[in-house]
Amino acid sequence: MEKYNPMKYNNPIKCEVCGSLNFADDYGNSDKCSNCGWMACSHNEQMEEWHGISYPMLVPLSRARQQYLAGQKFKATFDDFINGLKFYAEMLFWHKGLWYSVCLVEDGITLENKFGKKNYKDYDDFRNNAEIDGILLSGLWDEVKHPSFMFCGDDNAFDFPPED
Repeated sequence: MEKYNPMKYNNPIKCEVCGSLNFADDYGNSDKCSNCGWMACSHNEQMEEWHGISYPMLVPLSRARQQYLAGQKFKATFDDFINGLKFYAEMLFWHKGLWYSVCLVEDGITLENKFGKKNYKDYDDFRNNAEIDGILLSGLWDEVKHPSFMFCGDDNAFDFPPED
C-alpha cells in the first residue's frame, strides 16, 4: 500500500483563472492547469492584496484572469517583478537567450548573469537604472522571457528558460 502524500495533486478543484478542472495538493497548491497553464496557490487572493503578485506565477490573479480572457499568455510586468523581488528576494528572467538573476543582498540589489554583475543600492535605484547592454530594463521588459521566482537546479538549469 502506498503511503499517503499530502503534496500529491489528488484533490479536484476549479482553476481560479479559467474555471477548468485542475488538481491540487492538500495545501491548495495546484498542478499546471491543462487548459490555461495557471498554477494555483491557496493564498493567491491574499498574495495579490498584500504583495501585488501571485505565487508561483508572479502575475497577480486578477490580471491573469484578464490576460486569459484576452487570449494572452500570462506575463508579469516590471512592477510585478519588483514586487516579487520584495517578497521572495531572488528572481530570474531571460533576455535574448541569457539568464539574469536579481537578488537582494546586504548592501542592495544585484543584477547578474554568467558574464558579470551590477549592483544597485535599493529598489528605486534598480527600478530607475538597471540596464542590459545600455538599455534600461524597464524599457526592454516586453522582450524579457519568463520572469519568475528563482528555482533550484543543476549547473545548467538556467541555460534555457522554462516554458511559459
